[in-house]
Amino acid sequence: MTCSASLKRTVVAALAASCALPLFGCHRSQEYEATVEITRLSAARKDETGKTTSADVELNYVDCPGTQTDVVRGGNDFSACVEKLKVGDRVKVKLQHRWDPEGHYTFDVLDIAGCPRVPDPNDEASFKIVRECSDWRVNGAAVGFQCNYEDKAELTKACPWFKKR
Repeated sequence: MTCSASLKRTVVAALAASCALPLFGCHRSQEYEATVEITRLSAARKDETGKTTSADVELNYVDCPGTQTDVVRGGNDFSACVEKLKVGDRVKVKLQHRWDPEGHYTFDVLDIAGCPRVPDPNDEASFKIVRECSDWRVNGAAVGFQCNYEDKAELTKACPWFKKR
């Protein structure tokens, strides 16, 4: 092997490594805390004694523009803990904003009012509805409303965990 070939391989490897670094650095997860209103609590599953083994909690993000709804499901310990909550309560949640392998950012609810929740990667019951609604005006009069279901600058500025790209 000549010195020239070795030098070329070293330069190519260094360039490849320097190009890859920004890709890994851009996708760090970040944790947030938000205030939500509990809009629904329900038992998803119960055991033979009637004890809730899986619960759904529907949340609305009260400090975010638009209407953002999140339904999260948790197991035994989570279900027992959220029994102390009631519809209408405004509580704190802890969120993790992270890169999803499907090529966009997403977030997970990790804790609701001190009730830890471990997200299940195979959970098909939890879901998010992210939209920003405003009056629909015709000739200056409000005749209804329209909702956008994508990232909006105002929403992601106030609540950055809703950012997808």
